[in-house]
Amino acid sequence: MSGTVTAPPPAETRADHGTSSRKAWLVWGIGAICYCAALFHRASLGVASPETMQRFDIGPAMLSVFAALQLGIYLVLQVPSGLLADRLGPRKVITGGMVALALGSAVFAVSGSIVGGIAGRMLIGFGDAFMFTNVLRLAAHWFPPHRYGKVAAITGLAGGLGQVVSTLPLGLALHSLGWVPTFAGAAVLTAALALIAGLAIRDRPGHAVVPSEPAPERERIGHTLRHVVAQRGTKHSFWVHFVLMAQFVAITTLWGGPWLTESQGHGQAQVGTLLLISVVGFIAGSWFAGQFVSGRPGRRDRFSFGLSCAVAAVWALLVLWPGVLPMSLLVVALVVIGVGGGSAMLAFDGARMANAEHRSGTASGVVNMGGFSASVMIQLLVGVVLQLVSFLPAAQAYRWAFLPVLALVALGTFAQWWLRDRTSAA
Repeated sequence: MSGTVTAPPPAETRADHGTSSRKAWLVWGIGAICYCAALFHRASLGVASPETMQRFDIGPAMLSVFAALQLGIYLVLQVPSGLLADRLGPRKVITGGMVALALGSAVFAVSGSIVGGIAGRMLIGFGDAFMFTNVLRLAAHWFPPHRYGKVAAITGLAGGLGQVVSTLPLGLALHSLGWVPTFAGAAVLTAALALIAGLAIRDRPGHAVVPSEPAPERERIGHTLRHVVAQRGTKHSFWVHFVLMAQFVAITTLWGGPWLTESQGHGQAQVGTLLLISVVGFIAGSWFAGQFVSGRPGRRDRFSFGLSCAVAAVWALLVLWPGVLPMSLLVVALVVIGVGGGSAMLAFDGARMANAEHRSGTASGVVNMGGFSASVMIQLLVGVVLQLVSFLPAAQAYRWAFLPVLALVALGTFAQWWLRDRTSAA
C-alpha cells in the first residue's frame, strides 16, 4: 500500500480516559469535602463567639487569643504542610489532619476551662493547617496543569460551603441543641470523614508518568524553599493572599459577630444571615475567579490588584463611617469582603505557574502564609485595641480597632503594585 491510515484510539482507551477523569474528580472531591469540614471548624468561632465568651467567662482580648493561637498554629505549619505534601503524599497528611480536627472539636465541646478551650482550638488549627495545600497537591497530581487554576478555585468553593455551614446552620444548632451536642456531633462526623479519606484517597493516578525534573526526595528542603521564595510570582501571590484572605478571615472567624452585634446593633438571629452574605460573596468570588481569571496571568494580576483596591476602600469606609452603617452599605461591604476572600484562590494559580510541579505543595504553603500571617496580626491587634478603647461607645471602639486591618490591607495592596510594576517592566 502507498500510504498508512492512523486508526482511531481503541474504545477501551477512550473508556479508560473517562474512568481516569471520573476517578480524579472522586479522589479530589473527597479531599475537597475534608477541606470543607476544615473550613467549618476554622470559622465556627466567629458565629459561636458570644457563646464562647459566656462559656469560658472571657472578654474580647482573651477571645482574640483563642483565635490567634488557632491561626498561629495554622500559620507556623504552612511550610511544613507544603513540604509534607510534596514528600509524604496527600492521603496520609489529610487523614492525620482530619483526626486532629475531630479531636480538637471534641475537646472544645466538653471543656469548660480556658486551658481546655485553647487546647481544642489549637488542635483545630493543627488539623486545618494540613488540608488546603494537600488538596491542591491532589489537584496537581490528578489534573493537567492547564486545569489546575480552575480546580483550585473550585476547592475554594468547597471551603465556602464549609463556611456556609458555620454561619446560620451552626447558630441554629447552638440555640436548639446546645454547645456540647453541636461540637461533639461535628467531631463524630469529622472522624468519619478521616476514615473515608484514609481508605479512598490515592496520591497519584496509577498510570502517572514520573516527571523528568528532579525527584522531590533528592532535593534538599532548604534548596526547595530558596527556589520557591526566589520566584517573583511567589512573592506577588503571597501579597495577593495577604490582602484578600486575611480581611475575610478577620470577619468570618472571629470579629464579624461581635462587631455586628455590639457596634452595628444587630441581634444574634441576624448575625448568621449577615455573615452568610459574606460567605456567599466568597463562593461567587471563587467561581468567577476560576471561570474567567485563573490561567491568564495578565488578567489575574489586574483583577487581583483592582479587587485589593476595592477591599481597601471598604475597610476605609468601616473605619471612617460615623455610627451605624445603613443596611445597603453594610451588605455591599460584606459582599466585597467575601468576594475578596474567594478570589484569594488566584494566589495559588500564580504560585503554581511560577514554580515546578514537584514544588507546588511548598509554593502553596508559602503563599498561604501570606493571608494567615496577616490574619494572626489582625486577630491580636483588633482585640488589643478594643481592650484599650473599651471606655468608648462600641461603634467608635470598633472604628479604632479596624484601623490595623486597613493598614495591613493598604500595605499588601502597595506590595502587589510594586511587584507587578517591576514584573511588567522586566
